[in-house]
Amino acid sequence: MKQFFPILMALTAYTMLSLGFVLQKKGIRWMGWKEAKNRVYYGNLAVWVSGFLIMNIYGVPSAIALKTLPPHIVAAFAGWGIVMLVLFSRFFLQEKIHRSDYYYSAAIVLGIFLLGWFEPHVQPNGYRIRAWGLILLTVVPTAIVIAALPKSLGKRLKTGCYASVSGMAAALMVVSLRLLVVRYGYDVSLYPASVFLYLYVFSALLSLVALQLALKSGSMIAVGPLQYAANIIYPVIAALLVFGQSLHIMQIPAVGLIVYSVSALLKKH
Repeated sequence: MKQFFPILMALTAYTMLSLGFVLQKKGIRWMGWKEAKNRVYYGNLAVWVSGFLIMNIYGVPSAIALKTLPPHIVAAFAGWGIVMLVLFSRFFLQEKIHRSDYYYSAAIVLGIFLLGWFEPHVQPNGYRIRAWGLILLTVVPTAIVIAALPKSLGKRLKTGCYASVSGMAAALMVVSLRLLVVRYGYDVSLYPASVFLYLYVFSALLSLVALQLALKSGSMIAVGPLQYAANIIYPVIAALLVFGQSLHIMQIPAVGLIVYSVSALLKKH
């Protein structure tokens, strides 16, 4: 029961994130609009802004979850976000739901359960933060998005790079938010004194820009699997490089099950 509320908050956070993602995709046409600004333009803009706001508000329940749960556990709930993404896509984008969706959804839930079940018990204050690991995980997505900017790169490669960077940066948001709530709790007045707040803001902007570039250059089916896979895997890497935490051997196939099911579920759509 002690973990029920943070788990509920993690579920809420990624439900909101998926809703925002779909709304932004639905309203993306306002970007690069070349005709006269009419009701269609402002309608798309309103839908996109709604998605943008929801995607940013998701940080509140996410922070509550991260007060108790480590980043790679919370980020694994991105798999739940995929289940909701399929449902929201059906409602807003009129996509079909397949029978296999139920199997993949069950596999995602199983993977999240196994990841949490085998999680070693570590007190939040017992972490030793490795600055070099945090710097490395910040530099990598930044370097990728810069390398993908030249027009000479193919559209497919650009989409893959931007989608991956969006997921990596979103994962860095989870890591930096965890560092903030563990160190300062919910006293946000103390956050401006911490470099972790600025890492969070930078990661949020990087994720947003990369996501828009990815959606602009590719379809959701190309963007979704890469973005969510990176969002799930990157915090696991952070557990090793940033927090110096060892993982249980069973957590590796659990992550693999989540990532595989997420990719299969999205590719089906």
